[in-house]
Amino acid sequence: MKKIALLFCCFLVINFASFGQNGNKTIQKLKSETKAQVTINPSNGIVEFIKFPAQQPFALKGNTLQQKAFTFLDAFADLYAIENSELQFTSQEIKTDNYGFKQLILKQVHEGVPVYDGQLRFHFDKNLKLTAINGTVIPNIKTEATAVLSSSAAGQIAVQLVEKQQINYSKQALEIFDTKRYIFPKGLAQGYVGNTYLVYEVEIRNNADVREFLYIDANTGKLVEQFTGIAHALNRQVYEENYSNLVWQEGDALPGDLDIFQQTEVLASGHMYHLFNNAFNYDSYDGAGRTMRTINNNPNIDCPNASWNGVTANYCTGTASDDVVAHEWGHAYTQFTSNLIYAYQAGAINESYSDIWGETVDLLNNYSDDLEDLSVRTFCNSSDRWRIGEDASAFGAPIRDMWNPNCNNDPGKVSDLQYRCGEGDSGGVHSNSGVPNHAYVLLVDGGSYNGQIIEALGFTKAAHVFWRAQSSYLTATSDFVNLADALEASATDLIGINLKGLSVTDVDAGLSGQSISANDLLQVVKAMLAVEMRLDPEACEYQPLLADSEALCNAATTGRVFFEDWETGTEGWNFEELPENAETWNTRFWTVEGNLPDGKPGQAVFAEAGLIGDCVNDFENGIMRLESPVINLPNIESGNFDLSFDHYLATEANWDGGNLKYKLNGGLWAIVPSEAFTVNPYNGVLNTAAAGNDNPMEGQAAFNGTDGGSLLGSWGTSVIDLSVLNASANDTVQFRWEMGTDGCNGRIGWFVDNIAVYNCSAETLSVSSSTLQNEIQVYPNPSNGLFKLKKMNNISLLKASVYDINGRLIQQVNLSEMTTEASIDMTNASTGMYFMKVQSASAEATFKLIKQ
Repeated sequence: MKKIALLFCCFLVINFASFGQNGNKTIQKLKSETKAQVTINPSNGIVEFIKFPAQQPFALKGNTLQQKAFTFLDAFADLYAIENSELQFTSQEIKTDNYGFKQLILKQVHEGVPVYDGQLRFHFDKNLKLTAINGTVIPNIKTEATAVLSSSAAGQIAVQLVEKQQINYSKQALEIFDTKRYIFPKGLAQGYVGNTYLVYEVEIRNNADVREFLYIDANTGKLVEQFTGIAHALNRQVYEENYSNLVWQEGDALPGDLDIFQQTEVLASGHMYHLFNNAFNYDSYDGAGRTMRTINNNPNIDCPNASWNGVTANYCTGTASDDVVAHEWGHAYTQFTSNLIYAYQAGAINESYSDIWGETVDLLNNYSDDLEDLSVRTFCNSSDRWRIGEDASAFGAPIRDMWNPNCNNDPGKVSDLQYRCGEGDSGGVHSNSGVPNHAYVLLVDGGSYNGQIIEALGFTKAAHVFWRAQSSYLTATSDFVNLADALEASATDLIGINLKGLSVTDVDAGLSGQSISANDLLQVVKAMLAVEMRLDPEACEYQPLLADSEALCNAATTGRVFFEDWETGTEGWNFEELPENAETWNTRFWTVEGNLPDGKPGQAVFAEAGLIGDCVNDFENGIMRLESPVINLPNIESGNFDLSFDHYLATEANWDGGNLKYKLNGGLWAIVPSEAFTVNPYNGVLNTAAAGNDNPMEGQAAFNGTDGGSLLGSWGTSVIDLSVLNASANDTVQFRWEMGTDGCNGRIGWFVDNIAVYNCSAETLSVSSSTLQNEIQVYPNPSNGLFKLKKMNNISLLKASVYDINGRLIQQVNLSEMTTEASIDMTNASTGMYFMKVQSASAEATFKLIKQ
């Protein structure tokens, strides 16, 4: 996944400059002293994986694993840009795995609040020497950790959002299953680290077809991110259609009255149980013997399909082949080990692990294989080996090919054209899973691919390497680079260990006599190279909807003809709403809002385009209109006039969007054409009515959608050359910002701020050309003592003098170097009335100030 987004290039420059030099020195010191291999996250410069040589683990001082870990952090703090490790990390559990290795997990906290997926995992050998460290650390968090909203309020917001998303097809009651508070780094799932938010993670379930994780801003109540928890694609129970109809449970006879698919659900779930219990000493999907519950013909899933919803594995008739059954239980095992999210590369790894365990069971269990050819593959259809769902009649054909993912139009390596980008399929989870799938097959069967010749390790070695990576190294947002590091570290850890054999029956296979060798480790490395696991997918260079732009000319700040930043009201502006269905329309005028996205200071005007309407009984199609005052373009004959504005947009792509209209010299309103923009024009055209769009702005050019690889937007500036609209000196012009929505669904809406009209060739205005009183704005007034003095045009001022009602001078402020605004601080003055004299070289004006 592309980890460096243009959206955050400025952040990166500051970040690297602040600690990069010290971090680089510390990395070189660590490498020199220990010969460690180090992986750095390019989006924030922080180390994310350290692997020490197999023959030279790192000995640390300390009587406990916690002491050893903090000894390391104190010595190498610059690797993670931390200042006080004991304040920024809390010690969690110590695990001892089935190989006898120990692992200590430190969780990152900020002001006592856990950081989402912020953790470091310290891996120790049997002599308690450090073999590896991996995890995610978010540096330089500035977010306040005090919440405005309660957890219950956030939960209700989350329920309402899920209801509006219309994904509860079963109509089962939604419930707030769990709520946790986090510092949440935006973009972590997509491969970059952006702004951080204080959020509540709210898990909404109905124990049928809804399991969603929503991250609600704990201050504003807005949706920051959302991930699905429904993964599609020994104590056992099988139900028919719902929980009230138990048709089989542990101890009942087989096959009894079960049909072939119900039998497979029983047997294949048992095969999964025995595989993990025998080989890895892991008892059921939670490691603690939890009952494995299945619902056959679950009416609450969209058939033909199969799913794991966090409670049950669910199947439609004809989907429960042994590999598909094992696949869905694979999601359950993932939930209780790495807990990988179901989005982007982390979701592709999640999906891949289910394919891997599903097909491993299928190829080892000798079940329902009578008519199948499972010989080693030589071309796309040469045998059924490594084909997912080949026995699931409802699918009609295998749904994925692990031996050569290209055979099913999926990528076998990261650079393949089939690699999926964008939001679809939760970031391409079902397709991009082909990359780790292919790596597993190359290790099991061997092969020559992409310039690498990989010798076969067989199932036992490959399965142990992948299991150790899953159970010990991977975290919720691990990407392909992290997976490559984890697999190589796991192979290193297992060198020389007699591995347990694989058995899918209740008979333990015992020790296999096989162990990972240095040559086997080399094959793992070569497999990672073959599928390009560490390569950035160039096709997914996610871009913000609004690109970074160069600074505007000086006149845009010091010589403006017109300016609006919404800090002093909305005088002169017109607000309208134009619903197509007034009887169901939710009132949505443009409104002035604080608490702006990405922590932008001040206020902006906002048009909502959220998750509303159902396109059945509630239609929310209409326009929200923001109309400017008439703007007089002054007698400046040189150069062109420009209009600039800052904005943030996140809408339902192609259906909802916004654009600008203009009126010149009192004429007719017309859309500002794309060619008039010199910076950040419209990014697309809204779907037409013929395509089903009931938005009254259908077919118009508009800003629409979200940032690439995200459900959100980011701030940017657009600039319009007014000469393209035939506007010139002494003309009048008006503008409308129009936000149009269709009948249902949505994202967030459109924020607009800092609207300016200016002429870059204009010289500083002489104060004699206008009245000084009208060239200055003072706000807020009345005030608690902090006043702002703002120039409305490019004039030169000398000073401001404040007097009390008796004429005594209270303070003076030098304005000679003032650009646009200056502060007048009277917080220490008594309440009452004051007078402020503002002077230029040729004039002065007096303003009354009220200190409350």
